Amino acid sequence: MNSMKHPRLLAPAAVVLIGTVMAVAVGIGHTWTDALVSEIVILFIAVGYFFITGSKGDIGAIYRRRTDERQRNVSMKASRLAMIVMFALCFVIALIEVASNSNYWQEDAIGSVGGVSFFVGLVIYGVRDEDTAGTSRGIMSSDTVDDASEVDEVRPPM
Repeated sequence: MNSMKHPRLLAPAAVVLIGTVMAVAVGIGHTWTDALVSEIVILFIAVGYFFITGSKGDIGAIYRRRTDERQRNVSMKASRLAMIVMFALCFVIALIEVASNSNYWQEDAIGSVGGVSFFVGLVIYGVRDEDTAGTSRGIMSSDTVDDASEVDEVRPPM
């Protein structure tokens, strides 16, 4: 069972859960006043996610997990952009840390985990033997179907 009763609440609930954990970490590491401010900001972000998921555009459909193929493509492109920006930022921070003779293991860990997960993703989602080049399937396949005639009713624009 992959569906939720209220898919619109998934993103705000995740924001509140993760944000509360972060606020507790802020309270432990700094002050509880800072943690309270962090939690208030997290609640505002969660309310924003609630309104975004109610929208009828691409963003609402992606967060509600009711996407069509085009919206999945938009989501994949946005994820790719986020990954590229994250890796670039980690690289720049690591260069700054090396130049200032500081400890840069955090950026190295983030970049290494990202790189390894990329290769694992290639293995998981890569071409399989049944998906080799030259074979096609689905509605765009060129295989002939019995009892179907090909009629070209598309006229060129005049």
